[in-house]
Amino acid sequence: MKDIANIFKLPPDELERKKANLWNDTAPEIVQFAKDLQEFIKKVDTPYVLGLDGGYGTGKTHFATRFCAQMHEEIMSLYFSAWEKDYYNNPMLSFVEMITWLVKNEQETIQAMNMPYAKQALISLWQSVDLSIPFTPPACPISGKLNIKKLLRKTDDPILPTDILQKAKYDLAEFIKRLPNHKLVLIVDDMDRCRPDIAVKTLEVIKHFFDIEGLIVIIPVGKERLTKYINAFYGLPTDSREDKEEYLQKFLNETIQIPELNYLKICQDKITAKDFTQNLVSEGDYYNSITVLQKWMAHYAKLVKLSYRETSEIINQAKIFCNNYKEPIRCRLLAYTLCNKIYHEKVLRWRAAPELAFGDNDIYQRQKNPRLEAFARHPARNAFALIHSKYNGLLLGDIIKNLYTTADRTTNTYSELYDLIKTIKEEVSKINVKSFIGVSTILEPIQAIWDTIIPGLEKLEKELHDLQNFEGSDDDDLERAKDYNEKLKNPQHI
Repeated sequence: MKDIANIFKLPPDELERKKANLWNDTAPEIVQFAKDLQEFIKKVDTPYVLGLDGGYGTGKTHFATRFCAQMHEEIMSLYFSAWEKDYYNNPMLSFVEMITWLVKNEQETIQAMNMPYAKQALISLWQSVDLSIPFTPPACPISGKLNIKKLLRKTDDPILPTDILQKAKYDLAEFIKRLPNHKLVLIVDDMDRCRPDIAVKTLEVIKHFFDIEGLIVIIPVGKERLTKYINAFYGLPTDSREDKEEYLQKFLNETIQIPELNYLKICQDKITAKDFTQNLVSEGDYYNSITVLQKWMAHYAKLVKLSYRETSEIINQAKIFCNNYKEPIRCRLLAYTLCNKIYHEKVLRWRAAPELAFGDNDIYQRQKNPRLEAFARHPARNAFALIHSKYNGLLLGDIIKNLYTTADRTTNTYSELYDLIKTIKEEVSKINVKSFIGVSTILEPIQAIWDTIIPGLEKLEKELHDLQNFEGSDDDDLERAKDYNEKLKNPQHI
């Protein structure tokens, strides 16, 4: 599955097509969040640094690149990845490079009367960079006549370093005043992926240099990881979470959470009886219903942090599978196999191999596995153990001991388990406890326990049947799991 989280990596023609429909691969709640955030950015006082918090795999880049393209229609906006630039030892270089790119590519938007301000800002910005870094400022034609190298060569009087910095800030502010809405938005992504020292140095640049009127910096980042970077870089204590987060806030005016995807709603909207026309009943709690597929697809998609687009894609695959498979669908197995497959494709670190997972390993992440739960049950073992431990001196003791040994036997299939229950029921039915025990004070408690064994076994049989019906689990689980995995890899085999 092609990854288009960062739309700015698309070829130019594809990017233009994508801009025409930016949010078609995004959940509605995220689209609304983008609209609300844009209104906030338009009104917020500057300078302003905003953190967008989200853990690994929460879609920060997906959101940030689309939001940047959306914002650019009203406010000049720039996106860049700190991770892709962390080979620069001076993060200031990345910012200056991107602003240069903006001036070069937005000459039509920047009116001719404002170009002198753009030129002066670029001169000052490049002077503020440590030019001892082995990097030559790229040629950047402005109006087709001037480039950065020439601009730098034309500077006259030497200026002290502190003055260079202040002048660069002043010139950039003057340039921003003449942009649409008098604001510039910089989105600095992947801070939690780049080198820790570069991440913190980038924050320092933002803190000390970009406190400029009209400038807004947005940092999509995992707050917890960035906090660890700061602690390690400054040697801060790690025992107080409150102190750590307080120090992080020195760099940020505010941190807001990117909304989490509502996976159940996505699945309920896209998995319907209208589209899933074969093999699944419309509603119900048993293994092959629309509602069960919705539940488990949402569960596993959330567990492996699929994006909205990825979730939509596997639902489409599920629809093809369900409408063409030749038997009722084990919805939990299908949801697991699909999510496991795409997770392997993304990061190759799911705990169990998909072709061996269902029924053999605990794929349910601390939830019950129907086969393990079923085979962990030992019919009537506790009853026999209780009688044997208390009355093993009687003639009955050897019989009970043999029954206990039988009941404690390990089973590996449902068929073996049902056969074991049948065997114990038959053996218990043959035994008349009264014929072995003549003392009424001993007989009475043994008889009370004995009378519970067959009803208990019958109850267990029903529970096992209910469990199988509910989960769609049987002795073909492992082969079926392999079949699902194979057919999902090769849909033409369905």
